[in-house]
Amino acid sequence: MTKLYLIRHAFTPANNASYNNQEGLWKIAKDKDMPIEREYGVKQALELGKFLGDFKGKILIYVSPYYRVRQTLGYALFNMCGNYDIRVLEGLYEFDSGVHYAHTIDEVLRMYPESKKYFDDAKKDLESAVYTGGESRNMVKARVKDVAVMLQNKVQEGEYDYILVFGHGMTNRYIYYHLTGDNLLEDMKNCEVLSVMDKKRVFLPKTFVPKGFMVDIDSYLDDSVI
Repeated sequence: MTKLYLIRHAFTPANNASYNNQEGLWKIAKDKDMPIEREYGVKQALELGKFLGDFKGKILIYVSPYYRVRQTLGYALFNMCGNYDIRVLEGLYEFDSGVHYAHTIDEVLRMYPESKKYFDDAKKDLESAVYTGGESRNMVKARVKDVAVMLQNKVQEGEYDYILVFGHGMTNRYIYYHLTGDNLLEDMKNCEVLSVMDKKRVFLPKTFVPKGFMVDIDSYLDDSVI
């Protein structure tokens, strides 16, 4: 029987907006172009590859079109050995957080005062609250249903031993919901692997980002470094 796994991308500079409350990270890149973080993100992706390298057989990999996800897969493949059928799946793109992306809460409220409406709405109904200039969680849940149905059909066809879905935290959350009927009790961490069939988390990298870590924003803006 085909086994299905959902995987979140490695740590990115943008993640540090919430993790270490760092401002200015939005200057590095737009959502779809944000890279993984050069030290911790790369190490996480390499660890992920070692774990996935133990998977043998016929393997189909779906990957989000966003750069950080494709980059995570690229590093993971350094430690994987197999003949993989890799396909970019447009429907896996992450939720649109509008002006909130890569901003701390204080920063977005200061730069975009109108975003206060989102936070007020979220206190009343988090799933329906619409990010300023973006989507609500309910909108994401609705649009990934077709992806979940497609994945379920692929599993039932049984052509592959494994299907690996390289995606994002929010989209993975709702794909999992449509496939299992269950809600994740906590968000997926970077490079975490979730077994849909077993309904459990099966891998988490040992590499973690320490509290107090600050991204060197200028180094990402220097084209000669990237």
